[in-house]
Amino acid sequence: MSTRRLAGISLVGALLLAAVPALAKGPPRPLSDWPCDTPFAGPLDAAMLWPGADEHGAAAGAWEADPVAHRLVDFLTAGENSAAMGQREVEDYVARNGALKPETSLRVVAGMVERGNKLRLILLEGIKKQIIKSHVLAAAVDENTAQLGTMTASADGRSAAAALTEARRQNLDMLDDADDTAAQLCHRLVYDEAKLKTLATALRAHTE
Repeated sequence: MSTRRLAGISLVGALLLAAVPALAKGPPRPLSDWPCDTPFAGPLDAAMLWPGADEHGAAAGAWEADPVAHRLVDFLTAGENSAAMGQREVEDYVARNGALKPETSLRVVAGMVERGNKLRLILLEGIKKQIIKSHVLAAAVDENTAQLGTMTASADGRSAAAALTEARRQNLDMLDDADDTAAQLCHRLVYDEAKLKTLATALRAHTE
């Protein structure tokens, strides 16, 4: 093998090593079709939160016309209010007013499902966006790597290799970001569903 060729290989190797920090999470890979740990699930329905609620559920939009249900839905579904805070709100209401009527609780559940599905749709769309983004970036990283393999040790080759290495590093960073963002969205998806189920259980426990 010629000295020039050896120098070219050394150059490419050194430049690739500059991108190693971006590989701390392992080799770059596009996200799977469903990157969340929890099984995929579509829209929420009342029965997921309150078994049998679909058989005795409230009419669509009825919760908005019920002042008590509306107030509870607003508080329970607010992003800044945790499940524990929601449970306390239900307990405080019952302590002041007595047990909830079944129709009121079912309206609250219907409102939570409606609000929850709006956020759920946003989260699912966000996850889909990160999946597509990761595939595009992984392909770009592969292309950068292949191009670096053809670089020579000439002055022009060194300059082009340096630019490609930087582009590859940036693509790797964005690929890591896509993975992190998808993981955060998956976590929020699970958190919100668990929160609504916890709150529905609290409502059942305080219903006549």
